[in-house]
Amino acid sequence: MSQKQHVILGYPDSGKTTFLAALWHILDAGSASSILLDKISGDVRYLNEIKRIWLKCEQVPRTLTSSEELVEMHVRDATTSNRSVLRLPDFSGETFLSLIADRECEEDFVSILQDSDGILFFVNADRANDALFVTDFHFPDEGSEPEQDIASERGEAAESDRVVDFDPRRMPEQTRIIDILQILQAPVLRKGRRRLVIAISAWDVVAADEVEPSEWLAREMPMLAQYLETNSELYDVRHCGISAQGGSFEGAARNQLLAVDPANRVQCRWDEKTTNDITLPLTWLNDDDA
Repeated sequence: MSQKQHVILGYPDSGKTTFLAALWHILDAGSASSILLDKISGDVRYLNEIKRIWLKCEQVPRTLTSSEELVEMHVRDATTSNRSVLRLPDFSGETFLSLIADRECEEDFVSILQDSDGILFFVNADRANDALFVTDFHFPDEGSEPEQDIASERGEAAESDRVVDFDPRRMPEQTRIIDILQILQAPVLRKGRRRLVIAISAWDVVAADEVEPSEWLAREMPMLAQYLETNSELYDVRHCGISAQGGSFEGAARNQLLAVDPANRVQCRWDEKTTNDITLPLTWLNDDDA
């Protein structure tokens, strides 16, 4: 048996926990997917709880550090019958923030990252872009009196005079993602060229734009897209759009989703096709020949 370990990464509210709830339902129910579940080992109480909430079309709570569990899913490819083990720890976003801000983490976290063969990294399409651009700042016209001098004449402190301590937790998300990917290249964590899937959650909110996931990333997170493009020797990258909810859990939209088979309300944009099979990215991570 080819045993590989894959980790789910993502900052708070990235959609990774909702994905895990939908994934567990699909595999546990034996719904049509590209991989099938043979058995599962580990404490599945957390998985059952988030699945129960997800089935009711309620917002799945974000992972807490006290809820982090390592579960092993023994699966087989639905087409080739090749068997493998998916080790999918659901780390909290706070765990990653601590790694970025404090440069420290638990030994178990380091061990799992050391052994990881593939990464499923979530970003959320349904939230404001926190990137900073030159156009976000006001620069005085040439020849005009700088705003700082005007403020000084008035005896007022200019906004630019206010010193704010640097807080790594407030860095733009794409900067934090790049930092994590660079940390994974440290000697203690490096493991050759890893496979990496950038999973864009809440894909239903941008599907009308008629863009592919890779195009969305280049548009919304250009620095991350450029980092991945220029470091192809470190990461073999694919992109996908995932809607593990299938739509909004508010108002009439929620009632419509409740009337749909849960396995059919999920969406996955993969290889320029939209399907209900959200296991396709995991199949690619496991495929030795892809």
